[in-house]
Amino acid sequence: MKKKHLEIILDQLKPHPKPKASLEQYTIEGRLASEILFFAKDDIEGSAVVDLGCGTGILAIGAKLLNAKKVIGIDIDEESIGVAKENAKKVNVNVDFYCMDVADVDANFIKEICGDLKIVVIQNPPFGSQKRHADRIFLDKALEIGDVVYSIHNAGTKDFVVKYVNEKGGIITHIFQGSFKIPHIYEFHKKEVIYIPVNIFRIISNK
Repeated sequence: MKKKHLEIILDQLKPHPKPKASLEQYTIEGRLASEILFFAKDDIEGSAVVDLGCGTGILAIGAKLLNAKKVIGIDIDEESIGVAKENAKKVNVNVDFYCMDVADVDANFIKEICGDLKIVVIQNPPFGSQKRHADRIFLDKALEIGDVVYSIHNAGTKDFVVKYVNEKGGIITHIFQGSFKIPHIYEFHKKEVIYIPVNIFRIISNK
């Protein structure tokens, strides 16, 4: 599959009908999602992919379309999980979606599902603007369950992420730059659309 083709498919998926600001629910657009997934393509193929905070399932579904052997999507919001299941059905891919708090995910539970497959975590965590340190919760869990982690973070937090991952024993092998499109979806937004610079980190965990 070509990157542009994947972008088109992902942009046609249903977004969250009523995103919640408290959960920092922003749908990742197909352009950035396809860039990240192709960046991670060699790790994805034939592996188990876990999307923490999967939202409406865009990264999880994209990973399955790029030949992940097994894909799991986890999100705390029931409405997001419902839309994610609809989206997976729409493009005829098999993804296991679970409604639970990322902090409560049991590494043994994930391992039991994935068996001997390499586990690749691909996540778009909250930036922590609504709930302080929300990004740390996601990083901790990703490093706990994944062999390889791809994580999206606000570009302004680069030094923090590098320091935090190093302290946790992870090894950052690549940093990929992108921009995250945020349309006017919440009352506090002032502009119709803005683009936030982001970094996508590829991390080898030390679990």
